[in-house]
Amino acid sequence: MGLLDDYQNIDETADDESSAMDPNTLRRKRLDLERQIVILDSDLGKTQREIEQYEMQKRKFKKEEERIRIDREDLDKKIKKMDNDRTSLEDQIRLLKKKLKTLQ
Repeated sequence: MGLLDDYQNIDETADDESSAMDPNTLRRKRLDLERQIVILDSDLGKTQREIEQYEMQKRKFKKEEERIRIDREDLDKKIKKMDNDRTSLEDQIRLLKKKLKTLQ
């Protein structure tokens, strides 16, 4: 905030130099303060917009995270089913091999 610091330095210098408060000095100080308020208000608006963007991105990530969790659960179910199928096929093969041995 270099611009704001410059304005504050001008104010401090003016305070030191003029002990009497004439209308021009008061007007200038009021304008400087109003300028500082406008600058800070602009910074506040920018910060609020950034916060809203980050919150929106956070919600998006949360939805993606939920979708990924569901996809992972589906894959786990498929893997478990396929593993059961594999075990069943292996058992069937073993039984058929035993039958084959008995026939010979």
